[in-house]
Amino acid sequence: MYQQTATAEPDPSIGFGFNQAQPPPEAPDWSPGLDPQDQQALYEAREDHDAIVEEIPSEKDSLGRFSVLCLIFNRMIGSGIFNASSQIFYNTQSVAVTLLLWLFGVAVALSGIILYIELGLTVPRWQRPDGTKISTPRSGGELPYLNYFLKLPRFLATCLFGVSFLVFGNTATNSIAFAAAVLQASDTSQTAGRMVAIALAVNTFSCLLHSMSRKWGIRLNNVLGSLKVTMLVIMVIFGLRWLNLDVARDNFDSSTSLKRADNTQWGVYKYAEAMIYAIFPFGGFHQANYVLAEIKAPHKNFARTSGYGVLFICCLFMTITILYAANIPKADLFTADLDIAFNFFKRTVGSGVAESKIKAACGSLRALSAIGNVIVFTFTAARVKQEVAKEGVLPGSIYLASSYEFTFRHGFRRIPDHQAGGFLHTEKSPAAALALHWTVTSVLILAAMLSTDSVVFSHLPGYSLLLMAYAYGLDVIWFSCIGVGMLYLRLWPGSNWRYKSPIPHVVGVIAAVIFTATNIVPLVTIWVYDPAQRYIAHSSDRVDWFAPQMTAMAVLVAAALYWVGFRVWLWQKRVREGVVWEVVRTPIFWAGSQGQGQAQQQGGAQGQPQLVQIYEIIRFKWRVWTGDEEEGRGSGKPEGPQQGGFWEGEVPVDNSYGNGGGGVCYWEQLWEWEWEPAEPEPTTGVSGSRAGVLRAFQRLLFWLYFLFQANVELHMNRCLSLLLLCKPACCQCRCPLFIRENSQHIQACGSLLRRGRKLLNN
Repeated sequence: MYQQTATAEPDPSIGFGFNQAQPPPEAPDWSPGLDPQDQQALYEAREDHDAIVEEIPSEKDSLGRFSVLCLIFNRMIGSGIFNASSQIFYNTQSVAVTLLLWLFGVAVALSGIILYIELGLTVPRWQRPDGTKISTPRSGGELPYLNYFLKLPRFLATCLFGVSFLVFGNTATNSIAFAAAVLQASDTSQTAGRMVAIALAVNTFSCLLHSMSRKWGIRLNNVLGSLKVTMLVIMVIFGLRWLNLDVARDNFDSSTSLKRADNTQWGVYKYAEAMIYAIFPFGGFHQANYVLAEIKAPHKNFARTSGYGVLFICCLFMTITILYAANIPKADLFTADLDIAFNFFKRTVGSGVAESKIKAACGSLRALSAIGNVIVFTFTAARVKQEVAKEGVLPGSIYLASSYEFTFRHGFRRIPDHQAGGFLHTEKSPAAALALHWTVTSVLILAAMLSTDSVVFSHLPGYSLLLMAYAYGLDVIWFSCIGVGMLYLRLWPGSNWRYKSPIPHVVGVIAAVIFTATNIVPLVTIWVYDPAQRYIAHSSDRVDWFAPQMTAMAVLVAAALYWVGFRVWLWQKRVREGVVWEVVRTPIFWAGSQGQGQAQQQGGAQGQPQLVQIYEIIRFKWRVWTGDEEEGRGSGKPEGPQQGGFWEGEVPVDNSYGNGGGGVCYWEQLWEWEWEPAEPEPTTGVSGSRAGVLRAFQRLLFWLYFLFQANVELHMNRCLSLLLLCKPACCQCRCPLFIRENSQHIQACGSLLRRGRKLLNN
């Protein structure tokens, strides 16, 4: 347990050659809000090539309420409101069932936003030395929440979600939809070359925009979000102004609305597919969680803005769907491959207007919806991929996790030049993560468009496969995991989640039940074979019914295999070379100009100090394994100073976040490092027993692993050789650094030697 201790006067001869208790000469004076030693740590980290200094946008550059609303509007208003409705009408062949399925999607969005607000404001939780806890909102969407649910086995949650998001978290579907809409608006026939060129162009434009200028990307998001909401409001006005009462009476007749059309067959798969199409338009409700750390005053603005924004879009979607059914007759409404938007405008404002103009208008509206979706998801998905890279599980994590400053003179730079007193925050972008996003999206666009082997080209087969695979692999699967995890936290006897969550317990339980049930039903029923429907919708009978879900499961299996390979590689590095992979994430908080004393006095309702995370230092390095961590006893301590009763640098966490299980993330420890709180929250004995069972199971795996190593004798000989080499060197050399390094080698080798001998004796 780390307690606050008195800090001796730092040696002025180390560091930059000045007293570390004083701010560097070129640093702006941020005291008393930012501790001088934190400033020193920041300057040292910027000169460390194995470290990344991530700067949270300042208040003036953060996402305000309007920008957060536009993020949600842009993400939720895409191609789904135009394409999903026609498919649901066709699959159900019933007006009433279609409206019920749209209410099903509303239930997913509203219950989901409650859970994501709850998780976003609670995870991760940082522990102060006095035992109290504070939460700091973090970007990354589901990543920190899944790591909170599944701490063991190590890296499993990160690899499963990270690899899935790298594959499915792309803008290929909306890039293809934009290309098709542009060709429709210009009355140009579709060809593979035209579709690929336009889709790649919009994908490239979006990635370059967000790489070069974060500010202009946000401004374009605000403009497009406003236009898209205005477009839907105008559609509502048109539908009400030219409402066809005869069609409405016939479609909403209580005696026929629940009945299916004549000569139609009932099948579980059709309804499961309709459920997924109903979830797809609402799947962007949690978009603000992807960039939660960049929202201005998230504890104040995030919850209300997200909740009201999602509720408003749900009302718009339901109104437009009702107007579809009130203006389009059943004979057209239940037709396969119906262009429902074109029919809607043709039957409302289309009297006396040429069809070519209506098609051009519909294509323009679709293009607006698609490009807004591309712009916003490129912005948010890159942040999630950057957070995945910060976990240290990807090749080249230090580059993918870095933010880069762009100038036309110098291009992209990972470590910018900080002028004296110039600014605290700079406008950076995750350019490497955006490059990865562009690569995956471009590959999927090429695969979807160039795989069509028919004489007459159509983008629908590849587009429909990508859409269904995305909705199943990124929405349905992970929404189900979030729902099950929240039910576990709420209902398990050993959980104290109700004391941490800002959501009332009853509301949280109801939301978790609804969210879990509404996602598990299509998760399971989509696998039920229907002989009457052997192909997915809008695929021109070219994509088998099981292809989307099999694609999603194949990606999950590949992610699991990647995790196994990653763990085996780390074990081999530890056994053969005596080193472990270490990722240290050090948050730095700022109490404002009033200082930390007043910040704690002005704490919130729960007594939490109003501290703002403004920096995070991430270090990736290989560390010599001393063997002291075999029973979960980490050998490191938080790096940051302890000033004002708060860990200014490394803040211990209450075993709540991520694979590290603590502020210092010693990733390659065999057993979890547990920070013991000074004043633990009320718990029962259930969680402790579970931890003991897990530790015993891990010990068993550890010994089985070494038991089946054919080269135990080789490891023992190597350890003995290193001991013989290191001991004389330490005795002869007077260099303190050399002695310290060789002492670590001696400890590591001695530990391995003792393990090998004990294993052979047993």
